[in-house]
Amino acid sequence: MTTPTVADICAFLEDAGRARRVIVATPETAADAAVSGVATDTGAGAGDVAWTRTPSSWAAFRGTLLLAPEPETSVGDTYPARAHRALVVCDNPRLAMAQVAQRYFADLAGDRAPQYADPATANAVARLDAWVMNARIGRGVVLGPHCTIGCFGMGYERDPEGHWVRFPQLGSVVVEDDVHIGAHATVQRGALGETVIRRGARIGPHANIGHNVDIGEDVLVAGHVQIGGGAHICAGAVIWQSAAIANGVWVGARAVVGMSAAVRHDVPAGQVWSGNPAHKIR
Repeated sequence: MTTPTVADICAFLEDAGRARRVIVATPETAADAAVSGVATDTGAGAGDVAWTRTPSSWAAFRGTLLLAPEPETSVGDTYPARAHRALVVCDNPRLAMAQVAQRYFADLAGDRAPQYADPATANAVARLDAWVMNARIGRGVVLGPHCTIGCFGMGYERDPEGHWVRFPQLGSVVVEDDVHIGAHATVQRGALGETVIRRGARIGPHANIGHNVDIGEDVLVAGHVQIGGGAHICAGAVIWQSAAIANGVWVGARAVVGMSAAVRHDVPAGQVWSGNPAHKIR
C-alpha cells in the first residue's frame, strides 16, 4: 500500500463517520503531507499519526496528524509553527485511531524478532519453551519456563453499533538488565510505544503485564497478579499475590498492594493498600 497523506486519512475518517471536523493550518501543504507511521501523542514526530484523550495535547504535539476530542479553546494560535500538521476532532479518538491503524498500518502488527544483549538469554528461550518477540532483552535476565514476552494485548474499542474493534498492537517490550520473569508469566507488547520492565524487577509466575505498563526498578510483582494497560508501578513497590491493578493506575514508589486487592485508584508512595475495592491500610 502506498503511504497515505493527511488528506487520505481525513477522508477515510469522514467517510467512516469518525471525524466531526478537520482543522489544518495551511490546507495546500497539510493535505499533501505523508503519514508514514503511528506513535503516542507525546512521542510522535514528523510523519506520525497519534491519538489523545486530552485536547490540550495539541499544544505540544510534534507529529503530523492528531486525532483528539474537541479542544477547550481555539488552536489557531498554534498554527504558525505547525504548517504541515492537522487535527481531526473525533467523538472517540481511540476508535478512530484503531480504524486508521487497521486500514493503513496493519503491517506494523506483525511480530518482530527479539534483540538480546546477552546471547545466553537467547539460547535459554528455546530450552525453556518460552515465546519472545517484539522485545529488547537486557543482560542478566532470567526467564521462567513457558513465559511469554511481546504478545498482543487486550486492545479493543466498542463502535457505535456495539461491536468490538481491535486496537492493533504495534509496539514493543523493553526488559532491562537483571530482571526475572517467572514461569507462565505474560508481558504484552505496547499498543503504541513500549511496555517497560525496568532494572532489577521481579515478575512472578502466571502474572500478566498489560500493554504499555511501566514496571519500575526493583519492583516485586508476585504470582497471578494482573496489571492493566498503561499502569505505572514505581520503583521499589510490591504487588502481592493475585492483586489486580486497573488500567492507567499509578502505584507509588515503595508502596505495597496486598493479596487479592482490587486497585482502581492511584496508590501514593509508601502506603499499604488492600481490599476490594482497595483502600489505605496504613
